[in-house]
Amino acid sequence: MMELTHDHLPIHLTNLAQRYGNIYRLKCGNTTMVVLNSSDIIREALVKKWSDFAGRPLSYTGDIVSGGGRTISLGDYNEEWRAHRRLVHSALQRCCQQSLHDVIEGQALHLRKVLMDYQGSAVDLSEDFTVAASNVITTLAFGKEYDKRSLELQQLHSCLNEIVALWGSSWISVLDSFPLLRKLPNPVFSRLLKEVARRDEIISKHLKNYKSQDKKNEDAITGSLLQGLDKHRNTEDGVLLTDIHVHMATVDLLIGGTETTAAWLNWTVAFLLHRPEVQTKVYEELCTVLEGRYPKYSDRHRLPVLCSLIHEVLRLRPVAPLAVPHRAIRDSSIAGHFIPKNTVIIPNLFGAHHDPAVWTDPYSFKPERFLEGGGGSTRALIPFGGGARLCLGESVAKMELFLFTAYLLRDFQFIPPESEASLPDLRGVASVVLKVKSYTVIATAPPSGQKH
Repeated sequence: MMELTHDHLPIHLTNLAQRYGNIYRLKCGNTTMVVLNSSDIIREALVKKWSDFAGRPLSYTGDIVSGGGRTISLGDYNEEWRAHRRLVHSALQRCCQQSLHDVIEGQALHLRKVLMDYQGSAVDLSEDFTVAASNVITTLAFGKEYDKRSLELQQLHSCLNEIVALWGSSWISVLDSFPLLRKLPNPVFSRLLKEVARRDEIISKHLKNYKSQDKKNEDAITGSLLQGLDKHRNTEDGVLLTDIHVHMATVDLLIGGTETTAAWLNWTVAFLLHRPEVQTKVYEELCTVLEGRYPKYSDRHRLPVLCSLIHEVLRLRPVAPLAVPHRAIRDSSIAGHFIPKNTVIIPNLFGAHHDPAVWTDPYSFKPERFLEGGGGSTRALIPFGGGARLCLGESVAKMELFLFTAYLLRDFQFIPPESEASLPDLRGVASVVLKVKSYTVIATAPPSGQKH
């Protein structure tokens, strides 16, 4: 149990792999956990044998956060979950084909304006990144975007942040392993319950508003979900899905789509401050290839330098470093070891991305490793997990990371503030999401005379 209380769990579990190998077991109370630390082993469990390991740990607190296990992220693997995932997946696909590119472009241009308004002063951009990522999701989900000063947006975020932070705390996880403790007063747990209630109130209000509009925004994911729900009710004999599933899917999209993208953009700028020449290379590539226009997602194959930067930040700082734990649905094996039913499986994506057998100089920021002849293979990258429980928002995330980074690096050069010559600390703060410690940065116009 002590092994799990380290302040930076991904680094600790990765160090244990150096000692005990790429697959090892931890026992905690009556729970057995198996940690996987290389992409081959993670792929064997999550992709090749996906049906053996598609479950989620049965968790008292997880049930409370997820409306009784009715989220895609935390729900256990069964018929209801499969129907739910199909519904959300097709709604996402439908909306993304139609409007995703435009929505992200709109937010990227808005972010550009926000940075311009800072007029070269040193600022912490984390909140602006959060608003941009969040607006992509709220626009897709409800057809609604917020200003940074919006009270409703601030409430939603403080609430979701609080849930993610509290849920990662040991005061909470201990309730899963030791049921007796649930009888005792637990102030952290009471706060979690309060935040979950607040979250549900905000989302219910959105769904109610959406249903009551005369002219509904048919492109919105919510619309697709509700339509899909009706179709589902009319066709399948056993009704598996209800309004609660639409509600929880929305929670999943908001939590899954905001903090992760925002954290990643923050990391990217932090790493670039450490190696400004990478920034210059990306900028030159954008100028040469695009001849002054803004990039489209379809340009990505012509922009290898930009893509190598994105891959390298995803490698070094996968935003969900330990993914979400899986559970063995039946007896199985991984890498030749017997894995009994109900074992909890932790895919250590951070460890796999720092595996010295796969990556030369694994802890160094070297985007060039993904360029021709650099020796890095994108096949060994698994920032979104894999198999049946692959991140639902993977396609949205990839387009966001590409467009946001391209827009930012085309129009700005990021430099450290004069006053504090100290660069951002790259170790990070690990909770459910791996975030960079807050830092300030100056966004100025790019160097050369090629003003667009």
